[in-house]
Amino acid sequence: MTIRQTEHPLFALVDWFMRPATRVALLLGAAILISALAVVFASHETRSLYGELERARLEHDRLLEQRGRLLLERSTFSAYGRVESLAVESLEMQVPTSDDIRLVRP
Repeated sequence: MTIRQTEHPLFALVDWFMRPATRVALLLGAAILISALAVVFASHETRSLYGELERARLEHDRLLEQRGRLLLERSTFSAYGRVESLAVESLEMQVPTSDDIRLVRP
């Protein structure tokens, strides 16, 4: 008893894979699968980068607020009235009289 090649299921499967339409269908299926995986990866990367962007924006806002406070503090500390009062109180400085001023010519 011999089995003809067309009757055996394995030969039928090989014959099915050898058809051009089957190869095209498998190739298109693989392309669709790869495309779907690329979409998933791109979506994940986009969400990840958006989260990082939001964290950077929050840090930017925090630094701008800190800069504003520091500029206000600097202007407060460098006000002429404050510098003069510190010079008089802490260093016991006084405004020189006209007799104390000497001009030096080069």
